[in-house]
Amino acid sequence: MTNFFDFHKDKLIVYSDIFEWDDLNFNFVNSFYKEEVLSFIKEKVKAGNPSTMYWETPYFTLIPQSIFHSKHIENYLELNFGELSSEQDFHFDVLHNHQAVIVYTVPKWIKELKETYFPIIPLKHHASQLLARSRGEINDYVSIVVYKEQFLIIILKKGKLQICSSVEYSNEIDILYFLILHHQKLELSSTTKLNCYVFETNTPIKRIQDSFSSFNEFQNYKINWYSRDEFYKTILCV
Repeated sequence: MTNFFDFHKDKLIVYSDIFEWDDLNFNFVNSFYKEEVLSFIKEKVKAGNPSTMYWETPYFTLIPQSIFHSKHIENYLELNFGELSSEQDFHFDVLHNHQAVIVYTVPKWIKELKETYFPIIPLKHHASQLLARSRGEINDYVSIVVYKEQFLIIILKKGKLQICSSVEYSNEIDILYFLILHHQKLELSSTTKLNCYVFETNTPIKRIQDSFSSFNEFQNYKINWYSRDEFYKTILCV
């Protein structure tokens, strides 16, 4: 039985409860790419509907739960990213353990597909799942997901959320310098726990590991390295 559909800007990944995945790249040159996606989905749901739909985008922002109001969602996004295009809609996830709400953009065609075919199935952002999985961390903690063009990072200081952001990068050094900056700024512990998920299968994980080992600041970090499969198993929670 299929467990979830994971949408990205240029592909859909379908992950199953037997830890197998299949993906479809969106051919935007073909005007019928939405029909291709729908055909792919219909084939995958023959064994059962997904339990959850996920969406990954760098266009998100966190709002304190105490001041959040659903009627202001578009305003929250425009304040951070400017006016939304006519092709974009918006969505939000409530993060009770951090007393926050993550507000994000989502293509209208993906949201319409969900509401048409899977109206009762939840749609969630990758960042909200990463934050949910940080529940119970009471010490200094960092979690990073390395995608093709950006990385998603959350930082907790003594269990309190300090950073949740998506950052563009050119190479692994950009990731390291961003982390060093906040390690110093937030005065993180030398034994901070770091979970690093390398999402893209062609990312040179060995090079990233070697780069981390060359910085004194991270010598005593408790670093765990995870693959895409492990990201799905532990974060998106098959």
